[in-house]
Amino acid sequence: MNAEPSSPPPVRVVVAAPQPDRVVRAVSNLVAAADRPVDVEVVVYGAGLELVLKGVRDEEAGRLRETGARVVACANTLAGRGVTAGALVPGVDVVPAAVWHLALRQHEGWSLVPVW
Repeated sequence: MNAEPSSPPPVRVVVAAPQPDRVVRAVSNLVAAADRPVDVEVVVYGAGLELVLKGVRDEEAGRLRETGARVVACANTLAGRGVTAGALVPGVDVVPAAVWHLALRQHEGWSLVPVW
């Protein structure tokens, strides 16, 4: 019985994005360079929230979505700015706290890539 070679499990990367600049390029470069499956999750918080607010950086948000990355926003940042989840571009999920979510992902074995 010949076993089919199995592909390696995906590399799981969580990207901390406290600033909106350089995130799209960093994630695009990561996905393009990957020589195996990769799961990418971008966690926006603080000033990074601008990247996913409707009408602020729509073109960049669209390019980020095109990478296939899952994008989540920090509920604490939303509350601190008086913004609801309805102000986010489509497809962005909300997590209770960015710092806790990043810690959980690392605990689950995800690699952390901070983009400052």
